[in-house]
Amino acid sequence: MKPKKYVAASLVAAFVASVLAFPLAGAVGDFLAIKIAITQSETNELEAELVTHGLIPKDGSGGAFGYGILTGAGLDGIIVATTHGGVLDSAIQKNANDPVWHNHFVKLASQGACGGGPGVVDITFESPGKVNVNGNSIQLRDIPSTFTGTDALTGLTTTISPGTSVQNVVSFQLSPVFDSNHNLQAVCVIDIAPAEKLKINSEDNNANDNNEN
Repeated sequence: MKPKKYVAASLVAAFVASVLAFPLAGAVGDFLAIKIAITQSETNELEAELVTHGLIPKDGSGGAFGYGILTGAGLDGIIVATTHGGVLDSAIQKNANDPVWHNHFVKLASQGACGGGPGVVDITFESPGKVNVNGNSIQLRDIPSTFTGTDALTGLTTTISPGTSVQNVVSFQLSPVFDSNHNLQAVCVIDIAPAEKLKINSEDNNANDNNEN
């Protein structure tokens, strides 16, 4: 099974559906506002727990959104947990309409179609590590420092190496851009918002608090 067959055929419908089907999602809760993020890094893996101001949707009602861990790799290696029923881009999903939470390693780059903002250029079909959503909390566990798998956009082999040097934790939404023939030009990452409080723990530094209020 090649992920490209599923992704290329359904991206347009999926992202349009996520915008149109749930117009009141923003009013339901503040799940995109991260109250606190706590990360624990080791040499070859990391884990994180995020607590938000609102209940985190698990049924697709929040549209296409997620949370990202930014590391020293910059845009060349970002750890994300996301949900977006309507498109099959993960081995964890049962079908294209499955909004199950899953992880990706991604690469972003500035794209003209995104107004110079970041867009997805490489994304793993596999889901590195584990993710669990419970109420207004999301946990990422056993996240490796590097992963080799399949690019969900092209079907080719890709290696993405975020490392474990955490710099920030953010929430984000996804926005598609189409040309005049309704062909998908880019998947833009928008409304990026950092955690209000970030606590970074590591083997070398037991606790480093950032953005304390």
